Amino acid sequence: MLVFTNRDLVPESGAAAFQRSFTPGGNRVAVAAVARDAGGRWALSRLDDDVTDRDSLDLLLPLLGGSRPVLFYLHDHASTPAACFARCAALEAEYGVEVVGFSWPAEGLQCDGQPLPNLAAADAPAEELELAGLKGANRAEPAGQALARRYRQARTNAQESVDALARCLRMLATARLISNAQPFTLAAHGLGAHLLQYALEVPGASEAIGAAHNVVLLAPCVRADGHRGWMHQLRPRGRTFITFNRGDSVLAGAFVADGRKQAKLGADPGTELLQGPGFRYIGFPSAQAGSAGHRYFVDGLGAESRRLFGRLFRSEADLQPGEPERKSYPGGIEGAVGCMALSDAGRLPG
Repeated sequence: MLVFTNRDLVPESGAAAFQRSFTPGGNRVAVAAVARDAGGRWALSRLDDDVTDRDSLDLLLPLLGGSRPVLFYLHDHASTPAACFARCAALEAEYGVEVVGFSWPAEGLQCDGQPLPNLAAADAPAEELELAGLKGANRAEPAGQALARRYRQARTNAQESVDALARCLRMLATARLISNAQPFTLAAHGLGAHLLQYALEVPGASEAIGAAHNVVLLAPCVRADGHRGWMHQLRPRGRTFITFNRGDSVLAGAFVADGRKQAKLGADPGTELLQGPGFRYIGFPSAQAGSAGHRYFVDGLGAESRRLFGRLFRSEADLQPGEPERKSYPGGIEGAVGCMALSDAGRLPG
């Protein structure tokens, strides 16, 4: 699989080739082909620390002309390069898609890769669900301060990565239009949706997303209030899907880190919703069981949720021809996850 990045890249064969440092505001894009070796370790090849438009076509056209639809994946905060590789591989295995990842500096470190000053355990390993441990009761304690400050630094790093992401999206869109073969869908998880939101301000990014079939915002860590003001710029060929879970404890931690002033879209979209056939909100009311209720597209999958995400990630419609429009998907919850869709009338089902 291919993983693009705005991190600094060094000539190594393992995950350490993707450095913790990056150039804020830069639009340089690097790339590597990633696979596991016989020992289960990550093996990187075809490293390029400065991808040109021509280079990107050489890499992407074979994928878009291949046998599987393409999924472009933006990871959440606190995701190391190795964690990004693992998630991309898991999505490929689960859903039968060709995953192209984008690894951005999400560990909550400074742009030179050094830990933030004056923090307890400032260089502790990053973990995607760690923010679930931030509560109102511990936010002033050293451990709580470390979680909050690293999250806020990751959010800043996301905004400093928008030019590189926008360029990568333009590369992917160009390759898709030239190949006119396999479709691609864009999926952004958690704080990856924050990165996507601000990338829309870069000229050409919104138009590039128009080449995608679906856009799927997974537990988006963006403000619920006012999301209609920017999300209308997401105009894929199919639909934009927004998933949410009111029991998401990672987004509850983000709410605390942001001073309890920014309720998150992936926890509760609120009442001011996008309307029309181009958007659908999908709730997962049972997803609080396991993984902090934040990774319901890979953890605790039941048959119905697996079918739903399979369709979305493979650039299909959520409801197939002959299936009636409805407020709820089939209710046979076989795992920890149930799913419920918002009707296009713009009201959440009770």
